[in-house]
Amino acid sequence: MRPSPIYLALATLLAAASATASPWLLRPGELVVVGRYDFETADREYLDSGGPKVYPLRGKLNATTYAIDLRLGTLPDFELQLMVPIKVVSYKADPVILLDDQGATPAIDFYQENVLDLSQSNRGLGDLELSARYQLFRRALVGAVELAIKTPTGYDPPVGTFGDRPRSQEEFIANVGTFVRPENVRDDVTLGDGQLDASLGLLLGYAARTGTFARLDTAYRLRFGDAADQVVGHARVGQMLLGRLILFGGVDAEIAVTEGGVIGVSVAAEDPALPAAEYGGFNNLALRELRLERDRVGLAAGAILRLTDVVELNGAYGHVIWGRNTAVSRTISLGVGVRTSLLP
Repeated sequence: MRPSPIYLALATLLAAASATASPWLLRPGELVVVGRYDFETADREYLDSGGPKVYPLRGKLNATTYAIDLRLGTLPDFELQLMVPIKVVSYKADPVILLDDQGATPAIDFYQENVLDLSQSNRGLGDLELSARYQLFRRALVGAVELAIKTPTGYDPPVGTFGDRPRSQEEFIANVGTFVRPENVRDDVTLGDGQLDASLGLLLGYAARTGTFARLDTAYRLRFGDAADQVVGHARVGQMLLGRLILFGGVDAEIAVTEGGVIGVSVAAEDPALPAAEYGGFNNLALRELRLERDRVGLAAGAILRLTDVVELNGAYGHVIWGRNTAVSRTISLGVGVRTSLLP
């Protein structure tokens, strides 16, 4: 029996519309180029445990990513993908004084020398991601295996609030005057985790002749540089409408399964709503040994619109709903994809 037109259209669109990992691989010679814009914002965060907390000192995190995704079908049942991002990350917060004025210096000099501006920004080339996929089977149910490598590009990695030293709360308290200096403020406003990842995953998908589809991706992410390994999962369900539009929703998860190394001491707030004027003498502060490990669970929804046989638009919204050592981020993604064939 010949496949229905809607089934063929769905399979083609799922294979080519998005530059993200897909169990529907491209044919040899097919090339998909996607230009993507992401805007992420957060004013709350998950710490080691408990629910989300607002950033202290009216803090707010914004991140913008401009990315080029390239997917190329090479041999039969085999494709390669490269993602190159340019990122701009900024954190804004009210300035604050944490040390006590012991009267050893004039008040004006003390305030000038000890005002801490925790606002930071960074921009540049983020982590490069290279993936290779092999098609295991391709029918209504499709499956592929994926090997993915993520590598940093030389940016400064994340550290504690005042750098990668001290590594313990005790060392911090014993040398407060040395560490708590305006010139030492670093925090973790960075373009990535600054370490190499290698992931091995299984990608599964199902497409029905009614235009309904479902996807499930799972992977083990081996993280070098003393970062905690993760188990990663992505699930999507969706429906094609009018032969050109796909609506979808799903869930994404990254769960640490090992312990990450300490990269510094993070200064958090017992009461994040307390204004800057009421800090001082380490009032309201809680010290945390910051580890390079992260949990994150988020919801996603979006659409893919096929404008022509070779041009697609895609948009998505993501919202982190639970995590550890991560921002409660809300992300809007917009992309334009072009599909072509390099073979005659």
